[in-house]
Amino acid sequence: MKFTPFPGYIAAGEEDGHEMFEHYLFFESEGSPSSDPLIMWTNGGPGASSLLGSFTELGPYYLSDASLQTEEYRSTGVPTLFENSNRWTKLGSLLIRNLPPPIGFSYCNPIGPSGDGYSCGSWNDTKTAKHSLYFMQNWMKAFPEYSSNRLFLIGESYAGLYVPMLAQQILDAGSFRLEGIAVGDGCLGGGGNNGGCVPNPGPYFSVEFFHGHGQFSDKTYAEIKNMCSREELVNGAQTEKCHAALDKMDKERGYSFDYNLYDECYDFDLAGPSHQRRSARLRSWREIALHQNSYWHMDGAPCGGIHAMFKWVNTSAVKKALHVAPNALFFTGDNGVGFTYNSTQPSLVPWYSSEQAKKIRILIYNGDADPGLNSFYAQNWTSSVGIPEIESWRPWTRDGKIRMGGYVTRYQNNFDFLTIRGAGHMVPEYKPEAAFVMVKSFLSNSEYPRYHPASF
Repeated sequence: MKFTPFPGYIAAGEEDGHEMFEHYLFFESEGSPSSDPLIMWTNGGPGASSLLGSFTELGPYYLSDASLQTEEYRSTGVPTLFENSNRWTKLGSLLIRNLPPPIGFSYCNPIGPSGDGYSCGSWNDTKTAKHSLYFMQNWMKAFPEYSSNRLFLIGESYAGLYVPMLAQQILDAGSFRLEGIAVGDGCLGGGGNNGGCVPNPGPYFSVEFFHGHGQFSDKTYAEIKNMCSREELVNGAQTEKCHAALDKMDKERGYSFDYNLYDECYDFDLAGPSHQRRSARLRSWREIALHQNSYWHMDGAPCGGIHAMFKWVNTSAVKKALHVAPNALFFTGDNGVGFTYNSTQPSLVPWYSSEQAKKIRILIYNGDADPGLNSFYAQNWTSSVGIPEIESWRPWTRDGKIRMGGYVTRYQNNFDFLTIRGAGHMVPEYKPEAAFVMVKSFLSNSEYPRYHPASF
């Protein structure tokens, strides 16, 4: 089946002398585009292009190591696209955004499409949310046939700020038919040790995560609890004895990939001048994995998508197909590296229990093998929002029988917290089938399939 993308640019406002244009990809639903939901997807970073999500996680096509091994690639130099069996276009129309400019192929005048990460000036959370609403309003004007479709905003990582802050803007403006938002392995705001992701700067949830996953000894865990007060672990500023105990933990647990505790693809390689040191380290791991013929994630999904994507987006044929200029610079990064971004949003926890948030359905999901923004932390904050629980922690499955998807806790106000067993930071990449079932259930407002051992 051939999926035709509708790529292009939408004007996204003007500020500080910069006229902004955001690049997007749009894929129509395979079902009934006029009535199926419209899913807006954004990656996070800040600074990560959402083409990463489209071509390594949830779009109709994916790129992988195999994209660079085909006869087509050898003859054309263009990495081969493969059909994604767990594509979200089976569930609705998919709008892939690259925000804020100049992320992806987005850009600002007067410098234009060839500008680098600093060509649009500086960004912060409030400015990004304002720009994001401008884009959505102008996109709906360009595609008025979708203005009455049910709208869902979904994203991961720093999109934990992008998505709910855009939802606030939409609800304030009374725009569109916003029905729900979903945030995966998300930032929460408030500064801390992870930019605007974790309000508290201490290592408390990392200690709990690595011990909970058996990555260091009970003896050292007891030592940390004895040498470090909870205040030190939550808020930082450890004593010398506490530092020593934490160092011992790090020595015992060895190496772990920042985005997935168990996976060995190591393919989150955001290559480019601003990432040379980190990328060199990741590429060395990638070469080891390739040498060992480790071409697959643990559940069988292919490795190497990001490496192939950089080659793909920089070919002239692809630039032409994406309606970008021949000299357009593809910019992507992570954690604000390579452009100026200031995290300014306080913790969003109070908003999730607000009257405004009650107007939509909300899903907070987390891969339980993500070492960075881990599920221990996510479970803690979602349970402390203050919304009464209506269904306690229970297993959910991919098949309504015993093929586990993870666990879910449900609260009043249509607020759910869900984990995905074995998934790292980019849930749809590491566990595409589970992510598909999760999103299908969320969009249709149906139960996440229950565990039924008798049906084995």
